[in-house]
Amino acid sequence: MPHSMRLASVSIFLSVAVLLTTIPTANAWLGDSEDALVRHYGKPKLIQLSNGDLPTEKGYYAELKENFGTNFSLITSTDTNYDMDLVENRKRFTFQKDNLRIVAYVGNSHDTYNGVDFTDKSAREVVYCPVVWRKNKVGDKVGYPVAFAQSTIHTILDNNKGDSSWADTWQPALTPGAYLKRTADNSRLAIAYGPSATEIYRLEVRMTHDASKSLAPTATQSFP
Repeated sequence: MPHSMRLASVSIFLSVAVLLTTIPTANAWLGDSEDALVRHYGKPKLIQLSNGDLPTEKGYYAELKENFGTNFSLITSTDTNYDMDLVENRKRFTFQKDNLRIVAYVGNSHDTYNGVDFTDKSAREVVYCPVVWRKNKVGDKVGYPVAFAQSTIHTILDNNKGDSSWADTWQPALTPGAYLKRTADNSRLAIAYGPSATEIYRLEVRMTHDASKSLAPTATQSFP
């Protein structure tokens, strides 16, 4: 292997190693107030609102049930049978910390779970995996996602178990590429996205009511 290629390989390896050692400092914390979110993650990169409709004003967003993602574009979809029910109508904060993107959804008025009021508190958080940037064969800088370390996933789940405990294993969702865990009291749901339960590129934790405990992703995800 040429010397330059060996140096590049070492550089990439060190970049990944640094990422894996810094990830655990940025964790989702359900129940955080807006001020606490800022203390944990820093100033938000973006704050968006949802009014329950497709956005026609700057700063608003719509999140559709069919893809369980964010800012889904009807223009790029080949599906003409749209399910226009929104997954969220909460205020959405996007943060960037330790090369992670964290999206937090703050509860609306009287947004309660098991008798606990989550008004103006984080009721759902999505953590996206880190990205290593390097040049491809033609010299363009390209981002390569790095799967979460299992220790990082364990830490995030442990911080968000509340007064309960998580199931021991992930259960496959109806959609390939998604895996579910619930707490023993069914008050919290974790959704992991990736090609397998041990290779996860996106992790979500949320508060749930018993009546919605069967909620699960309904569309195929692509990873990384």
